Amino acid sequence: MYKFYLYLLLLSSYGLSQTINYEDVISQTLENNNNLKLQELNIEASKLDIQKVNGFSYGKLELSHEVMRTNHPGYIFNSKLSSREASFNDFGALDFTGPSAINVIPDNLNNPEPRNNFSTKITYDIPLFTGFKLSNQEELLKIKNKAELLKLTLDKRALEFEVLKAYNAAVVAKEFIEATKQAKQAVSQFVKSANEFYNEGLVTKIDTKQAKVQELKVQSKVTQAQNKFDIAIAYLRFLSSNEKLSNVKSLKLFRLNNNQELKSLFKEAIENRVDLKMLDISKDAMEKNVDLNKSSFYPNLYSHLEYGLNDDTLNFSSSKDYYMGLLGLKYTIFDTSRDADLQKSKIELNKTKLNLNQLQNAIKLELEKAFLNLKAKEKIHLEKIEAKELSFEVLEQSKLMYKNQLISMTELLKQEASYRENEAELIMANYEKSIAQARLKLALGKSLRD
Repeated sequence: MYKFYLYLLLLSSYGLSQTINYEDVISQTLENNNNLKLQELNIEASKLDIQKVNGFSYGKLELSHEVMRTNHPGYIFNSKLSSREASFNDFGALDFTGPSAINVIPDNLNNPEPRNNFSTKITYDIPLFTGFKLSNQEELLKIKNKAELLKLTLDKRALEFEVLKAYNAAVVAKEFIEATKQAKQAVSQFVKSANEFYNEGLVTKIDTKQAKVQELKVQSKVTQAQNKFDIAIAYLRFLSSNEKLSNVKSLKLFRLNNNQELKSLFKEAIENRVDLKMLDISKDAMEKNVDLNKSSFYPNLYSHLEYGLNDDTLNFSSSKDYYMGLLGLKYTIFDTSRDADLQKSKIELNKTKLNLNQLQNAIKLELEKAFLNLKAKEKIHLEKIEAKELSFEVLEQSKLMYKNQLISMTELLKQEASYRENEAELIMANYEKSIAQARLKLALGKSLRD
């Protein structure tokens, strides 16, 4: 029964923990990130703005029905006219008698009986020509939508890099834990050997104390490495929204062709860089904005069509209906503000063109730095491998020399510390190489998911 409960405990613990690789954690992060979801909603909203502006070109058709009861003379007389029922008596014609009729206040006109009025009408308003304003606005919104899509891609790339750093940091912390545990085992063996030699009278008590001090130092490093790993895992949980994440697999490295010349790499970056495409689209937007401001120099042509019925009862008699067709033209003869707006939009266009050239130069510098940095990190990585191998050989030789009483415990511990330092530097060199690879990929405008 005890083994059965232990099995259930292990099974439940496994269900609550998850060892994950880079590809999975980055997929979960991109899928669950709230900021990316918010941007996607903004992109959908911008598509609706395009539909809205496009809808203006088709005009607006409205149906309205109003029911009114009033004793207001103006409204009553107007409703009688609209239903074609007005008579001279509604003007108070019977009151206009005699020479003084000009001063008479007609009772029928000023104090009419309350009246109902049912008004039903269909109206259609459509802009026939807006100086290309609507078409330019639609194109401008389409460009904005493209820019938002590129911004989403750019933010995904930045998030990919953040995940890479966090993931590889967790892997490095895990490797540090393993390395420091091995170091602890090695130093514990030194303590055991020193105690044996001391019991045999071959060394002094100071050897055992020195070994014990080193053992405590290594234990502190184990604690520090475990703490860094726990923090890295907590950050990965935050990024991926995966609470089950508890461990990571191997370090993520990228394959890159480092034999290419900078000139060809720069050409590749110009073709792929999302931020450059965004600024290029921004230039298109500025050009379209210039065209939009030019629309105020054109006349506007519009139309209004209306058909309706008015009566004191609800009916659809053709004798009560009416129609109206309106064609309007509006043209601004003088307005100095539109000249200022047009010139300002041209200035913004020129600024964007200058920023485009500046960004290309910045990309060239960023790419060169990333390329040279990766070359250096790869060289350092090879040197650290060689340094670790040599320090291991020195440590093994020192162990034999201590065993034969040729060196002191101080020297042996010094060589042990040197080996562990080289081992730690190799782990960090591998991490720094992976980050340098990622920076070069990003500088080339590539995704870290490729």
